[in-house]
Amino acid sequence: MIVVYEMDKEMQEMSPTEFEKWCLKIIKGYAETNKLQGFKIEHNKRIQGSDGTYQIDVYAEFMELGVKFKVLCECKKHRNSIKRSVISELYNRLISTSCQKGIMITTSDYQSGAIEYAKKHSIALIRVRKCNFEYLSHSSGEEKPNENDPFLYGEKLMPPYEAFDCIEQEKIYPTKAMIREIYNKMNEKIKEVLGIDINAE
Repeated sequence: MIVVYEMDKEMQEMSPTEFEKWCLKIIKGYAETNKLQGFKIEHNKRIQGSDGTYQIDVYAEFMELGVKFKVLCECKKHRNSIKRSVISELYNRLISTSCQKGIMITTSDYQSGAIEYAKKHSIALIRVRKCNFEYLSHSSGEEKPNENDPFLYGEKLMPPYEAFDCIEQEKIYPTKAMIREIYNKMNEKIKEVLGIDINAE
């Protein structure tokens, strides 16, 4: 059996609720890959805060360093850019519910004021692009990655979909030859930008 998916097409056909559930699956996949201890995740969770009850699109918790971390994730399938007020509302929910981390995932863009506010208050902003999550704000306050970074060049060349052989659990597309070609192009970019030939003996 071969499963092929192209995220852009899927996104167009998803309802807002289906998008929330898709985000849950992606977050759950990351948690399983990183083997987070005590990981739990729920869709459409109602949480009691200090000033009322909140409905949360995706709620997750896990254990790290002997401490329980609680995460609120809001998922917005919007056409219009996300405003600062939407991010500040998520931050207020974090404070009210005593959760440690806020994540906003959207199919649209973020206004500059929203990005600035998120960086100041350690809210992770994620924009869905094809088969990738694009991080615009991290808890560490890092800036958006430089698009000309040669080490990210190969990732930009990857096709917007993947295919897996579900019986043998093997990725069959992109092929090894395609990945090798992309790797060679990435090396050329590294040599051009940094003056380093990693293939030189």
